Amino acid sequence: MSSANLSQQETAHRAAHVDVHAYRVDVDVRGAVDPDGAQFPVVAALELTSQEPTTWLDFIGEVDRVLIDGEERPVNHDGARLHLRDLPVGRHCEVVVEARGRYSRTGEGLHRFVDPVDGETYLYTQYEPADARRVFPNMEQPDIRAPFTFSLTGPEAWWLGSNQPEASRETVADGVVRVEFEPTQTLSTYITCLCAGPYRRVTDAWQGLELGLLCRKSMVQYLDSEELFRVTKAGLDWFTGNFGDYPWGSKYDQIFVPEYNLGAMENPGLVTFTEQYLFRSNPTPAQLQGRANTVLHEMSHMWFGDLVVPRWWGDLWLKESFAEFMGSHVSVEAAGFEEGWVNFATNRKVGAYLADSMPTTHPIVADIPDLEAAKTNFDRITYSKGASALTQLVHYVGLPAFLAGSRRYFAAHPFSSATLADFIAALDAETERDLSHWIESWLQTAGHDTLRATVLANPEDATIRELVIHRDFLGAGDPGANRPHATTVGLYALNGHELQLQARHDLVLTDGETTVASAIGQPPPDVVLINDLDQSFARIALDDASRGVLLRHVGTMEPLARAVAWTALWGEVRAGDLPPGSFADAVLAADEQQTGVLASLLERAFTAVSRYSLDPAVAEAWRDGVRAAAVAAEPGSAGQLLWTRAYLRAAALAPQDVRWVLDGELSGLDLSADLRWAAWQSLAAQGDATDAELDEALAADDTAAGRTARLRAWASRPEQGVKDEAWRRAHTVDGESNDAVDALLAGFNAPGQAGLRAPYAERYFEDLEQVWRTHPIEIAMRLVRGGFPEGGQETGHAWLAAHPDAPGTLVRLVREAIHEEEIATAVREAQQRGLAPGLPSVGV
Repeated sequence: MSSANLSQQETAHRAAHVDVHAYRVDVDVRGAVDPDGAQFPVVAALELTSQEPTTWLDFIGEVDRVLIDGEERPVNHDGARLHLRDLPVGRHCEVVVEARGRYSRTGEGLHRFVDPVDGETYLYTQYEPADARRVFPNMEQPDIRAPFTFSLTGPEAWWLGSNQPEASRETVADGVVRVEFEPTQTLSTYITCLCAGPYRRVTDAWQGLELGLLCRKSMVQYLDSEELFRVTKAGLDWFTGNFGDYPWGSKYDQIFVPEYNLGAMENPGLVTFTEQYLFRSNPTPAQLQGRANTVLHEMSHMWFGDLVVPRWWGDLWLKESFAEFMGSHVSVEAAGFEEGWVNFATNRKVGAYLADSMPTTHPIVADIPDLEAAKTNFDRITYSKGASALTQLVHYVGLPAFLAGSRRYFAAHPFSSATLADFIAALDAETERDLSHWIESWLQTAGHDTLRATVLANPEDATIRELVIHRDFLGAGDPGANRPHATTVGLYALNGHELQLQARHDLVLTDGETTVASAIGQPPPDVVLINDLDQSFARIALDDASRGVLLRHVGTMEPLARAVAWTALWGEVRAGDLPPGSFADAVLAADEQQTGVLASLLERAFTAVSRYSLDPAVAEAWRDGVRAAAVAAEPGSAGQLLWTRAYLRAAALAPQDVRWVLDGELSGLDLSADLRWAAWQSLAAQGDATDAELDEALAADDTAAGRTARLRAWASRPEQGVKDEAWRRAHTVDGESNDAVDALLAGFNAPGQAGLRAPYAERYFEDLEQVWRTHPIEIAMRLVRGGFPEGGQETGHAWLAAHPDAPGTLVRLVREAIHEEEIATAVREAQQRGLAPGLPSVGV
């Protein structure tokens, strides 16, 4: 194992034998404005007590000097671990390390960004799960916590910020200041934070707490502070009312940063967010709700994840699942977004079903033996399936008991680390329910059940004689076979052209077959929809009659049931039981108005026609259908914007000149810079955008986003030389930023260009291990996912067989890519076997 990796066994040993009492960390970024300056000085002082004479600090950088209690010691550093020898045993000592870190362009550690608009330099840190060691020497594991006193040295004109407010400021050179911040409460290394640059900050207040919003100078015009402060205050009202006082001092800053790998990070007192939440065009209601969800998700971490942290990365799921649940719940309960759970059902939960169907699926409580495994397990099972399980738990024990148990948990472990067992013990004290079986069946098993219904009618009076819900278990002997589902069964009837709820039956599924006795004697429904309130986590297999009715009338159902029905139909496509064109036709006919549902449907329909369909006519029909929908949409509406974006993408797959959009022929459409770039990317993918045209578009939007969009448009061209150069640039070690690599890969994978990518199939597998070994993990993961060749499943299996000792995370990514290629192939083969459009076979 590389010394940069960290195993649970060795870090548990370190935690048992070393206590860190305090950190003092000074980082000097005065040289950050020099583009040739790759490094920054840092001094870290740790006060600790060790019960053994040897241990190590984690640091990825260069170490210049080590002192223990003022005595200089030899530097024993392998590039990732700084080994400490001859420590005094059993008494307090001070370890001081003078070192140099490297500025990052990959979003890990201390990221440096230069704004092309004005040439200004911006810095921010991102550490989760273990990149604080790229900035300062430390003990990089969540259960070794201590107070931190940070100081930043940088240009006087910059905003210099950290988790705590500024305590003092001194001038150290002409135009250079050193700012020391107030000491933090006890923190894990990965939730500390430093930001520096000419950020603009606007402030507000909530019950004596200073609120701040920050962004780059060139992005201030997009900082909708009124809405962001509204959501922030609503969240603070709810969380403090339910969980207790805000525990992190006198400020709550939220900073929007460029080239960010995540949606956000819960650093107490200084939460970082991607700049993509500063909308450059009119946001849809779903985008506003999605951002509010993230704001509230991170706020919930101030209690669950920061006040009480996981003891080891194996419990990452718990804090993230909790926050994911709270983001949706509080966006509905406190922030005024009624569609919060609808958006969760149609977006995040669909991703969780996909991840849980992979051969690499894992229990929500996953075995995390080392740091690399932790990095990979920041996935949709950790977040969205975990949140779905917690939703089931809330229904199981009741919301009041769940909140009371959470308060008990926070009170028992403040500013400390804890485990799942600790959380369940707190819940046990607030409920009479037996949670041991729930934990075993929902958290410690992988995969999900399939639920399907059988309806039998009485021929004499046309009433329901029997309604049975069938559960297909995970497998014989699997504890998941007894997984309880507290859910609903909705019976829907056609009233004219509208599907209306006829009856809803609450039930708990514990057996292979459950009879819904309360439905006997009722009129037979046109649609049976299990889990229609989305309270459980299971695939819903539709009966033939329900499927056929839903394809024509799904758009008339109530929002949450509609989201569940769409998810069921999408599962039928991926199972090969519903033709991709039939799904796309249903999307076109549904007249979907809820923007979160519509955005997700447009994405899935594009996948259906571009990856799962064999017939070019299906892609052309989709292109013409979304164009017609864009033309027919209400001028200036969010629907018009979503349909237009879908049309621009479809026109790249089934080529059609889209300049009429750029020419303003869609009345009321906001031709924002982002929408214009979508048009130019479509034209570039068709081979119909010249350098001069792309340069003119960039001149009109010479921003960071504009340059990234220009790069993607260029890489989208259907030219072998362009693909060659895009591949080379994306794979150059320390060459491109994380955003640039994303743009290059997106252009390289432009629709309809499989033939141009074919020469790279063999090279992809030849270079896999080198790519994984030489690139930072964030870039390596992008390259592995984004370069996997179409039809590469057989070669992928051969590569896995020939590389039994390949890193586990790399193997997982390859297996997932193989699985998705196998799904696409199976769906296409199902069509070749004669699956008739509009007449799907029985679901599996």
